[in-house]
Amino acid sequence: MIKKIVMCAIVCAFSIVEVAPLGFAQTSATGPSGSATAVVPQYLEFSMRIVKRMTSSSFDSSISPFNQGTDVSASPSFNFGTLSKVVDENPASETYGQLLYMRGQYFYYVLLMASTSGRKYVITESGTQLVSGTQRLANESVLLVPDYQWLDTIGNVAQGAPPTGAYVGPVTAATSATGTTESVVYQSETAGLSRIVRAIIVIGGPGAGLNYPTNYRLGYNGSSPQGAAQPYTSWAPITTSQVSGTYSGTVKFTLTLN
Repeated sequence: MIKKIVMCAIVCAFSIVEVAPLGFAQTSATGPSGSATAVVPQYLEFSMRIVKRMTSSSFDSSISPFNQGTDVSASPSFNFGTLSKVVDENPASETYGQLLYMRGQYFYYVLLMASTSGRKYVITESGTQLVSGTQRLANESVLLVPDYQWLDTIGNVAQGAPPTGAYVGPVTAATSATGTTESVVYQSETAGLSRIVRAIIVIGGPGAGLNYPTNYRLGYNGSSPQGAAQPYTSWAPITTSQVSGTYSGTVKFTLTLN
């Protein structure tokens, strides 16, 4: 009788240490923890500023300016070389065989991208009139042609349309009598996103079939113009009546918060 009682006590003792049900098992443990901080510096700079010299007679509009021309970024200058005549070669035109305008031997693509730490900005261009002694080239003959290409890539991804509220400035004179006229190349939206912007500096004239040099407010998606056309109706062609000589002036690009 005593043996039975002892065995019962042993069985009961083992019952007390049964494994807890799975629903109460521990599933996580706390490791090292603490606050995290990082300081992002503030920037106001051109993170891209490439100046490419193109030869007017051999420029290929089907090739990106990133992949042709001579890079003069290290020491930018805007030497247009010797001007030459552009003659109407369209037999169906009323001006066939006549002088249309004179153009520079060279012209320039300026490729820009701004970093402003998320602040609204504007990129502008200004320049002083090209002069030779008392002679001057008409400001309206030296052109600023702002451009924006949707297919230009940032980090191997096409940048797409300008952000809502951003736009490209119109074609206008690249120079002025005082050099203080700031012409818009690109106006950002409020968030100040970085975008690749192009500016063409050229002594030349309109493309085939156009009466005036023209660009578009929202740039180009491939070869398709986007937004309103912006013709420069004040364009003044240089002709063979211009007094010969070496004419000099300046060109400058500026990034400003606004």
